[in-house]
Amino acid sequence: MKFIKSLFLCTAGALWASPVFAIPACYNSAQVHAEQMLRLHSELMVITITCRQSSDGRALTPAYTSFTHRYVKTIRAAEQVMIAYYKTAKKGDPVSQLDALRTRLGNEIGQKVAKVSAPTFCAINRDKVVQFAMASPEYLEREVRSMEKNEPSYVSPCKIRTAMAGKDR
Repeated sequence: MKFIKSLFLCTAGALWASPVFAIPACYNSAQVHAEQMLRLHSELMVITITCRQSSDGRALTPAYTSFTHRYVKTIRAAEQVMIAYYKTAKKGDPVSQLDALRTRLGNEIGQKVAKVSAPTFCAINRDKVVQFAMASPEYLEREVRSMEKNEPSYVSPCKIRTAMAGKDR
């Protein structure tokens, strides 16, 4: 009897731990949008640190700071969306996971710099910081939506996984 009870508990435990009962590791549209907003913010930071000046000689730090202050609510909202995702997905401490995402985004952009060289990267991207510092909320939203289509997220959107699996969620 003890053996059967142990076997039952082990089987039940294995079933509970199986992916069938796991929360899907995919992003809804708000999470995709939030990650792309944070990607843009990280990209502007890397451009600022790497390039230091716009093509017309303006310092990029004030422009980056202006963008960050101007859109602080948008950036914080994106961070909260990602923290909520990490809580739901049970991927460890949500704030640590957000920090890891920010680090990963910054490193990804840093790799782009390394791939082409800082002078080439800056020639292509340096004015983006000034452009976004002066951007309207509508322009920012359009650009982030465009990034959703052109920049892959670290976690697949649920719709794509669902379509690939042939199931509705």
